[in-house]
This record gives sequence, structure tokens and C-alpha cells, in this order.
Amino acid sequence: MTDIDTILSMVNNPTRRRILEALAREPGYPLQLSKEIGVSQQAIMKNLDLLEKNGMVVSRQVSSSMGPMRTVYTPISKFTLVIDMHNCRFAANIIEEGTETQKISVNPAESLEKTRKKLVTIDEEIRKLDEQRSRLITERQQIMSAAISNLGEEYADHRPLMFELLENPEVPMETITTEYIMKNRNSKNSVKNTLNKEVL
Repeated sequence: MTDIDTILSMVNNPTRRRILEALAREPGYPLQLSKEIGVSQQAIMKNLDLLEKNGMVVSRQVSSSMGPMRTVYTPISKFTLVIDMHNCRFAANIIEEGTETQKISVNPAESLEKTRKKLVTIDEEIRKLDEQRSRLITERQQIMSAAISNLGEEYADHRPLMFELLENPEVPMETITTEYIMKNRNSKNSVKNTLNKEVL
């Protein structure tokens, strides 16, 4: 799943988040989820239907020793959602699981305590990566803020263009400028004059 708007609309609901949290641990069926989450089975069914229609879970029929077939739901989307909101920056990105994942040999006879210690190590590595990312985002934000602050009043009309140029430094300036001019046809000469002054 790569549609960030769909993901955000699905996880903005507390009940759906609790359903996904429960299903991430193990597959479940509506009555079971209703008891676990403390929400009516009707509400569970409604939200499961939305989650399935939007590609976040999949259902299958399984036999039950206690009665008729059960509809069991399993999550099928794997992703990390990252939202950055800083001065001069708002970005929401989806990091999907790579197609090639490292295969880890797991010893089924390993003690629970040893498994827990391994998880502590992994969690610590993730925490350090998050801290490093936070530092880089802060540095990026400070650089952008300084660049925008240095713009004179004569460039006030083209601040959106400057934001685009700074926010997408990997894209050629000509490409961004051309798109900006297409959206703001009356500003062609003014944009050229601005860029000719080499404000960046």
C-alpha cells in the first residue's frame, strides 16, 4: 500500500487502530475482536469491512470445532508511517518493507529470557536510529529556516518558489522553476529576475 491518504484515513479511527494492533499480533475473527477490544460486533464488522476494502487486511473462511465457518482476518500491509512537522517543513512519508529481507535463523529452543535480551538490543538500535534521524531533520530545518530568513523583501512574492527549491534540492532548479511559472504565468519575468540575483 502506497496511498498515504488512505492509510491516514484508516488509522485516524481509534477502533480501527485497536483492531489493527490486535490483528498484528495474530489473526482474529469479529466476535473475538469484539470481546478483546470491548466494542460491539457490529462496529467491528463495519471497520473490518473498511480495512479490507482499503487493502489493509484480508479475510478467509476457516472451519470451527464450535459451530459454523468463521471469517478470520489477517493484516496484509507492512509499512512505517513517518510524519515530520517542523518550522519550514511538513512531510508525511511511507516506508514500505523491502522486497529482499534478511533471513534470520531462529532457534525454537532458545529461552524466553535470551529472546527478550535480543529484542532489547534491537529496540536500542532502533532508538539510536530514530535519534540520529531527529538530529538530521533538525539540522535540515535550521538550514532551510536560515535560507528563507535571508531572503529580502523583494523576494516575498516568490517565497513559495524558494520553499520548493529548498525542499527538493535533488530536483534541477530549471524543472522546479518551469513548473512554478506554469502555475503562475504572470510571474515569468519576475521569477527570472529573482533567480538571476542568485539568492540561493
